[in-house]
Parts: sequence; C-alpha cells; structure tokens
Amino acid sequence: MGQFRQGIPFHITLLYPFAPREQLTDALLTDVRSFFAEREPFAFTLERIETFPAVVYLAPDPTRRLRDCTEAICARFPDWPPYEGAFAEVIPHATLGEDVDAVEVRAEIERRLAGHLPRSYTIDHATLLEEFEPERWRERDRFPLGG
Repeated sequence: MGQFRQGIPFHITLLYPFAPREQLTDALLTDVRSFFAEREPFAFTLERIETFPAVVYLAPDPTRRLRDCTEAICARFPDWPPYEGAFAEVIPHATLGEDVDAVEVRAEIERRLAGHLPRSYTIDHATLLEEFEPERWRERDRFPLGG
C-alpha cells in the first residue's frame, strides 16, 4: 500500500519511529513543541531524483538544516533512534516510490517529473503523524518553527 493511501502526505522524515501512541503524553508533546519553537523556518529545493536499493526519492538541497534538525531531535529524544538504528547515516529524502526496483522505476519517475522540478519549499512547521490503525496514519499535531 502506498504512503498516500495510508494517509501519509508527501514529506521529509525528521524522526521515525517516534513515541508509540500511548506514550504521547501532554508533557512529551509540550517538549516537542518547545523543540521546534527553538528553530527558525528554513528553505530547501527538491531538484534531484536519487535512489536507495528499493526506494526512489527527491533529494533536498541544501541538506544541512534538515540534518541538523534530525541530529538535534535524536539527541533530545534518544529513546527513539531514527529507523530504529538501522542506518549509520540518516539521509534526508522525500520518498516517491518504495519497495520498488529503483533502477527500473527511476526512469519513469524522471519522465513524469520532467518540467516539474526544481520545487522550492519553506518549512515553517513539523507534523507529528500517528498510526491510528495498522498501516493507517493521520496528523496528530503540528509544531510551528520559531514559536
């Protein structure tokens, strides 16, 4: 099932997984809100299509602010390492296709996105998604950057 059908919007992940639903206390959510309030909005551009072995994604540029934010949120909430510690380095990315033959699918995605890239974005909030049913997600909360 694709991310969109699961209720997951187009996004760049900062930290996954995060606290299970039953651990999302008011105190934890206040701490998360404070974390993002301490950061200023920032911009990046999506212009390059890249791949992991079974994933096709758009690579943000520059990545420094996204990497810094991920490192800081992991330091603040060490109980939830990114991707459960499966990767030595977390690479910021916006997934376009997963569980695919990335080499084969990349050419089709490049064809479909021709003329639509680059796309620039300003990030002014972070969104917490929660899995409310197996493989079904929804927005739980939004945390403004800069207050």
